[in-house]
Amino acid sequence: MKFLKFTLYIFLPVLLLNSCRDYVEVEPVGNNRILKYTSDYRGLANNYNDMTSSGGIYLLSNADAEFPTTYQNGVSTIWGNSYTWQDRIYDPSQGDADWIGLYKAVYYSNVILNGVMGSEKGTDAEKKEIYAEAFVHRAFAYLQLVNTYGPQFDPASANSEKAVPLLLKPELFSSLERSTVGQVYDQIISDLKDALANDIQDSPQFNVLPSKRAVYALLARTYLYMGSYQLSLDNAEKALAMQNGLIDLNSLATGFSYPVLIQNPEVIFSKTLLNGYVGIPLSNDLLNSFETNDLRYNFYTMAGTNFFPTYTGRGFGIPRYSQTTGINVGVSVPEMYLIAAECYARLGQTQKAIDNLNIVRAKRYKSGQTYQVSASISKEALDLVLVERQKEFIGKGFRWFDQKRLNLDPAYQKTYTRVFKGQTYTLAPNSAGYVFPINQNYIDLNPELGK
Repeated sequence: MKFLKFTLYIFLPVLLLNSCRDYVEVEPVGNNRILKYTSDYRGLANNYNDMTSSGGIYLLSNADAEFPTTYQNGVSTIWGNSYTWQDRIYDPSQGDADWIGLYKAVYYSNVILNGVMGSEKGTDAEKKEIYAEAFVHRAFAYLQLVNTYGPQFDPASANSEKAVPLLLKPELFSSLERSTVGQVYDQIISDLKDALANDIQDSPQFNVLPSKRAVYALLARTYLYMGSYQLSLDNAEKALAMQNGLIDLNSLATGFSYPVLIQNPEVIFSKTLLNGYVGIPLSNDLLNSFETNDLRYNFYTMAGTNFFPTYTGRGFGIPRYSQTTGINVGVSVPEMYLIAAECYARLGQTQKAIDNLNIVRAKRYKSGQTYQVSASISKEALDLVLVERQKEFIGKGFRWFDQKRLNLDPAYQKTYTRVFKGQTYTLAPNSAGYVFPINQNYIDLNPELGK
């Protein structure tokens, strides 16, 4: 068995791991200093760029994206391969920025978990707070990883398919043998419960820091992806009991009035996609689904002429309207309402599903105009919720994860087709195209990744 050379040395206060380099190539740095004080670990935990970056390659593949014909000639090979669901995304000279960034967050979390409780010049409360946060960061990274590079969790199966390596210690040489989908999900839930067991703080100063409400919200998302709807609902409601404010879009003058991520009252826990994915053209089907009185069309989207390269159509506007640091894919208040709505629908409580759905819609439609929807049966309510998720989470790539999990239900299975540079490509339900391939470079260096 070969091993990954995964060495990280910290030269405080600057972290010397270059995010542009393939993490399997990191070499020792001279004059390094090992983390010693509690403040060192707090600095590592607060390393915003590396701890919040959350990949996003799936944003190119999900049904929200649609590349106009003239736009297609200007995209990179990586974008073209992802857009057409290829079994190889990267050229031999390229690294996978999503994989690198997410495993970097895993490594930093492991460093904290391994050492912060034994650090010096910090109170027990300070150490425990940092310790609890690291569990949440690691759980989020693995939720992204398993849903990007692994098959969909299926509640009706043993989930024994290989997914991604579970690295739980900051070892210099780590085996990259892949764990199963089930094992990764077990670890995610275990990490989130460990954060609760270690009394993670209720209300951090900034939403980029993990909190108890963030743990409940992440459990709600995780259980939703697992098809455990009662558990998902229970945790969504716990999160909403702690934070439930929504932005009334009627209160904003223009999209440029939209709050920045760190001040957004809807954001429970901020995690952002890589900046390179900003500006992807949105599909006409998605854009045409907005009703005339739905304010989200103008607040969440923007003309393609505002992006580079420019294109005809519209893209996700919030990162341009609001000077944020990217597209938020962390958990939020509207997500919790829509998770609650979906779970109520799936559990046969139609009116409660509609009630939660209308709470969100009330803040998204023009004042004085009809926003309420109704349903007489749970299937009708579920259909309404799924459409609402597409509009509320526009431009964030959540559609990809929804496509994957809905493929398990014959009532929602769908074959997607798109034309790229004159050639037609097809994504069938539950096809291999729903699992992003691990970069061949990494497999060549570590053959156990390919097993």
